[in-house]
Amino acid sequence: MIIKKYGITLQRLNEEDIELVRTWRNHPEIRKRMAYRKHITSEMQQKWFHDNNNKFNYYFLIIYEGRKIGVINTKKVNIQDRYGEGGIFIWEQELWNTYIPSLASLMLIEFTFNQLNFSNKSFIQILRTNHAAIKYNKSMGYVLIPGQEEIENQWYLLTKEDFNRRFEKLERGAFIVSGHYEKMQVIGNPNDRQLDVINQFLEKYNAELND
Repeated sequence: MIIKKYGITLQRLNEEDIELVRTWRNHPEIRKRMAYRKHITSEMQQKWFHDNNNKFNYYFLIIYEGRKIGVINTKKVNIQDRYGEGGIFIWEQELWNTYIPSLASLMLIEFTFNQLNFSNKSFIQILRTNHAAIKYNKSMGYVLIPGQEEIENQWYLLTKEDFNRRFEKLERGAFIVSGHYEKMQVIGNPNDRQLDVINQFLEKYNAELND
């Protein structure tokens, strides 16, 4: 599955790219911003991929200007309670303080909340010392969950209602800063590694494209 908007492509992670991800995930500048900071071996990465490459976990490569620059995800999707856990890391350091991380997050949240019309809540964890991540996630509408103030790896919550209250303004700003005004494009076909709601969305989306 591939999602495109704002000149950014989110491409679901394939096995051929997991070594690239592992290499950057082990980079000292990335690792120190993560809760898990031990060295990840090739064997550990293989096991992680095969354990998580299923309908409840969605990891996407972020591709910008033809370069693979990071990973964004919605994982541990809870069908009954309609929520997932989000996460992102960008390894291209010159893009850390740009609008690119925010645009990638905006895309994935819009897709899960509004295109699929499935999820109602998104949870994320941020190290309390990662002030840049806290700032940009708050701009999306994430709020610190009560009781997390003194915890090192803090939980934040974004509701669909709060996101949509900000979405029109966020999208308008995203169009302007990116210079791309196209609607979201989704490319993919139904398969057994996707939730039924995603497969149904793709069947309808593809049928409308072919009309």
